[in-house]
Amino acid sequence: MLRVLCFTLALNAVLGANLVEVLQASGKSTLVSLVQKAGLADALTQGTFTIFAPTNAAFDKLPADLLAALGEDVDALANILKYHVVQGSVRKQDASNELQLDTLAGQKIRLNIYSNNNEVTVEGSRILDFDIQASNGYVHFIDTVMLPPEGSIVDIVAGASELSTLLSKVQSADLATALQADALTLFAPTNQAFSQLGSTTLDNLAKDPQLLKEILLYHVVNSTEYSAGLYNREYLRTLDSRKDTVRISVSGDSVLINNGKVLSADIAATNGVVHLIDHVLVPRRYLGSAIFGKK
Repeated sequence: MLRVLCFTLALNAVLGANLVEVLQASGKSTLVSLVQKAGLADALTQGTFTIFAPTNAAFDKLPADLLAALGEDVDALANILKYHVVQGSVRKQDASNELQLDTLAGQKIRLNIYSNNNEVTVEGSRILDFDIQASNGYVHFIDTVMLPPEGSIVDIVAGASELSTLLSKVQSADLATALQADALTLFAPTNQAFSQLGSTTLDNLAKDPQLLKEILLYHVVNSTEYSAGLYNREYLRTLDSRKDTVRISVSGDSVLINNGKVLSADIAATNGVVHLIDHVLVPRRYLGSAIFGKK
């Protein structure tokens, strides 16, 4: 409580301060130093902006080599920082689920509201403190540095060597266009996950394009589900023809989607998010069938 009070008093002391001065008063020294290094401090006082500001701890989570590389490349650093800035004033009350905002970097960021977890995220990063007012906009503090996504969900799959089998199945089932829709979550089985099915099952899937399509769509959810929004015993409806659900199990840092463990979470895409999993998910109606029987 005392810490919150001191923080509030510090902000009151700079009432009427601009965005850069508010950041300085907040103690977010890493962000302030990088803003200055990128030559953005003056620009952030010459208009009305909303900054999604990573904390010092957020920068500490970045790989050391990435942070060092950004320190050597001012243009790349400036682009990352601009990805955290939106023109105009955006307050908590303006947020809505799946709202996309244009950033100064020329790419959009996505807000999600997860009422069950009482979380609001931007590109999957939790918003820790809202609506810190400056004379020329607002600051929201976030727990992770946002990195611009490297394309759509299909681009993510195509660019990951460990998802080459999934990519070939998506192409065989003619689902690439469907995976370009907005606000999707893909639970993406790795190559190893497909190999666990065995050659007979894989051959059977190759001979039955409609079944393959159903299996793949069972890995897709029609909403953006970052890990901050997932909770234990949650059920998410998928895009397979019967809208079957997958079950979320959360225990500490471990997350399961049915029997598939999340290996790598929160891979941002321009149209949603990808989570890598270690099993191919099978709708309940196919469990025990000859196609998915014992190898």
